[in-house]
Amino acid sequence: MANPGPVTQASVDPNFVGAVVAGRKTALPPARARLTGWLRASLLDGFAWAFTTPILRLSTGAWPTRADVAAFRSAFRRFTPLPPLMRALANTPSGRHHLTRAMLASWLLADEAYQGELRRQLPRDEGVAGNCLRVWTGPKVTFLHIEKTAGMAVTQVLNEQFHPLQIDADLRRAFPPHVLTPLPPFLIGRVRRCSLVWGHYDVPSIRRLGDDRFTFTFLREPRARILSLYAYWRGQAALGLGWDGKNQAVLMAQRLSLIEFLNTDDPTVTDYIDNGYVRRLTGQYRSCHAVDPLQAAPGHWLDEAMRALDDLDFVGLTEDTQGSMDRLGQMLDFAPPARMPKVNVTQGDAGKRTIDPEVEAALDRLTALDRELYAAARARFHGERVQLVA
Repeated sequence: MANPGPVTQASVDPNFVGAVVAGRKTALPPARARLTGWLRASLLDGFAWAFTTPILRLSTGAWPTRADVAAFRSAFRRFTPLPPLMRALANTPSGRHHLTRAMLASWLLADEAYQGELRRQLPRDEGVAGNCLRVWTGPKVTFLHIEKTAGMAVTQVLNEQFHPLQIDADLRRAFPPHVLTPLPPFLIGRVRRCSLVWGHYDVPSIRRLGDDRFTFTFLREPRARILSLYAYWRGQAALGLGWDGKNQAVLMAQRLSLIEFLNTDDPTVTDYIDNGYVRRLTGQYRSCHAVDPLQAAPGHWLDEAMRALDDLDFVGLTEDTQGSMDRLGQMLDFAPPARMPKVNVTQGDAGKRTIDPEVEAALDRLTALDRELYAAARARFHGERVQLVA
């Protein structure tokens, strides 16, 4: 499908002043261009210093803070396609909500279901995910985020492509399906309208959002993922997951040694680490059945997981996060950063340490199905890369 992509903000070289300045079709001589650029910057600086306070007072209806004044003056002299007053006001915390209302009112109110969204969501904190100066115009996107597969880095990049009102912000997305029922009926209608949905869901739950979404996930070598998950729960995650010490799997990682953790038969742990990819792609959890469906019919559920994997529009690899995001950016028509951010990185390098033979055997047992799934994902990814280069 044709995809115009998100609204972006391109920068303009201040040393290049062309036809826009003098109505010409050729660039000015370098010396004159530099002089013109300097004069323009000086005029903008003078205007900003003289009129920032009254402009902000008239635009926002309140006297500006020092932070507002500094942000306004900083943005006013930048060279971007936005007019100076517009970009300067958009850079101030007090002006952002007013511009957002003006920019999005017709877009949101065109659908009666959105009429309450504008009033409810705009007063939220400035720390809300998303980019207030962008509106995504491409296909609706769903990211199936599996723990410790670089998912937070991926979502940080994705969030920048969408306006906050386009992103599903429900806290249920932090919990996997075997812990909390995902996307209950009373949420489906609202979530379907969101242009970006991401979270620790599974394939059966995100299928309820419809077939008109671009759906993707990232996978990591399964044994390395389990080691990273254990180390993460043992370290900084103990107080940082926001679950007030009520998450049983995290508490068990705190109490148990690695081999004890791997060998536990507690469903709250095994649903995370015992062939977790197959479980997320099929929705089959030990904690939801009297008999573990994976133990009862491993071949059947591996086949189902393979089919679910094939149905996804894209599968990235954690080991090549940058290459995966470059590929995703080409598919969705946005520009990922030259260097992916480091988010929720586990302290230490669990992947390179010496592994005890007993631990290695436990990891092999817990990932027997996932390793086949991961091998298929790698083959698909590298096949797409070869096709892309060709």
